[in-house]
Amino acid sequence: MKKPTLIRSPLKWAGGKREVVPELRKHLPKAKCLIEPFVGGGSVFMNTDYDRYALCDSNAALINFYRHLTYNTTALIDLAWKFFKGGNTPEAYKRNRQAFNKTSDPYNRSHGKYLQWAALFLYLNRHGFNGLYRANLKGEFNVPFGKYDQPYFPYVEMRLFAEKARDTGTRFVCADFRTTLKALPDICPDISFHADKLSDAVIYCDPPYLPLGDKDSFTHYNGKSFTVTDHRDLAAHLIAAARLYGVKSVISNSDTEATRAIYSPFRLHKLNVKRSVSASAEGRKTAPEVIGVLDGRERYVSAPRRPGKATAAALFQPTTTSPVSTEVF
Repeated sequence: MKKPTLIRSPLKWAGGKREVVPELRKHLPKAKCLIEPFVGGGSVFMNTDYDRYALCDSNAALINFYRHLTYNTTALIDLAWKFFKGGNTPEAYKRNRQAFNKTSDPYNRSHGKYLQWAALFLYLNRHGFNGLYRANLKGEFNVPFGKYDQPYFPYVEMRLFAEKARDTGTRFVCADFRTTLKALPDICPDISFHADKLSDAVIYCDPPYLPLGDKDSFTHYNGKSFTVTDHRDLAAHLIAAARLYGVKSVISNSDTEATRAIYSPFRLHKLNVKRSVSASAEGRKTAPEVIGVLDGRERYVSAPRRPGKATAAALFQPTTTSPVSTEVF
């Protein structure tokens, strides 16, 4: 049986979901809008067919790239190509990485630099080691040069992404998952979110994976540790969204005892996945994963894990600041 044709992301991305999409689509509920708090490389967006999308991430450089790719497509492609030409050397990589980090600093960033920031993001993604995005404690991108013979310039993939994002009126939000999930009515204003009424939206979460063992250390996101506590908060926020708004949720993660405990309210489906981006050959071996579904048919294993409406409402108390990034990219 011939495998379905899948559209590639413009980006190389650790934990990208392109190879898992056929299985994932079996579990994604029908809805009008798909909300992704951890959009990453965007493979799920590129290979699903919802009418509307909200692509969210705490990585400001990533969201800036997607916004310019969508609304300033040709200018971004032209500028990125200039960085690619003659840029496959350690010296050019170091120079461009320094320029990216300088532009990443809000104090040094002006409106005219956002396009350059996006172009450099693509350059570093394709020329850096394994397409990783890693930052130090200062927030500086510090992935080393990848030493590839000829880094791929994703012209077609960029055009396809931009076209789909425009056609679906995709919204891009720079925020962490807690802020995103508290701001669902603001993020998807054309979707009804009311208590005791099923929402026509679905949330897909692909957070950093819980480690399979001592050697598996990919538990960071946007330069920060993503802890067991973060996973518990994510599960609680998704359950709260289901209780308050009837929003269905799907998550992906590694198949571990911790995963099964934290996401026990979800119906978990097991699969084996060959990881496409890793720091070692060993890391590319097949690994056990789960797809978790919270759609109203799940069996709640432990009553305390299911917040009542009062608890759910408390999780979603409005903040004193705007829940969605208002920075113009």
